[in-house]
Amino acid sequence: MLPTLQPFFQGPFREYGEAVTLSHTPDLPTLSHQFAEASALKNTITRWALHEGIDAPRAHASVWHMRYCVRVLPTMLLSHSVLNRGLPIAAQDVQLCLTTQRLMLRTCGQPFIPGSSTGAKYHPVIFAHFAPLHDFLSTQFGIAERVLWSNLVFRLRQISTTVANVLPDASGLQQDVRTLLHPDCWQDQPNPLFRAQRNEYMAGGKRVRGACCLLHAHPQKDYCSDCPKRPEFMAARKTARKQMACSTKSFSQ
Repeated sequence: MLPTLQPFFQGPFREYGEAVTLSHTPDLPTLSHQFAEASALKNTITRWALHEGIDAPRAHASVWHMRYCVRVLPTMLLSHSVLNRGLPIAAQDVQLCLTTQRLMLRTCGQPFIPGSSTGAKYHPVIFAHFAPLHDFLSTQFGIAERVLWSNLVFRLRQISTTVANVLPDASGLQQDVRTLLHPDCWQDQPNPLFRAQRNEYMAGGKRVRGACCLLHAHPQKDYCSDCPKRPEFMAARKTARKQMACSTKSFSQ
């Protein structure tokens, strides 16, 4: 794990920090080089998914991506929002070890300028790390990028809540996550995390995701609690559509 984050990843939380570490092998290709070369990273993801019992290529990408988010987001959130320390996280600056699937950084980063905005702190995370990763997975596996952004929104909510529950003061983290998810634009760029939530809806008092992450394709997994493919949510949506159609018909008469 990164030395700066060792105090946070003790005991049962240790495994959440071990997926991101400092690089001791500068000769390895960067993540952006792996995207460009494509075959090695694609084959690694495919082998992992097949070993897990996942058959469909789109599910290979999405389930791997869900796991990847769990592995890297705790480090990113703690460093950027709690320590206020920016990691060199852009795809051209990091390495992904294909054997261990650990993300390796050159350094532990530098402190942000006091008062830095959420946009300034997370722009490299969203647009220089996850955006090219999503483009790669979409191109190589045929998974829609909207599914991957929806995955990231789900994991951001889940992991930030878990982290916040064990921090003495989580106000900075919570504010950053709200700002990550709610504005439709950042620094004059459309916010893909905001757009990923456009198809979400409420059913029985629960928020339902707009896109399925395909985690149920794993033989040991089931539909997520907010999956739009859950029978009860599909039935609720069908009923809502019928009611809307009837209301529209009545209004037009």
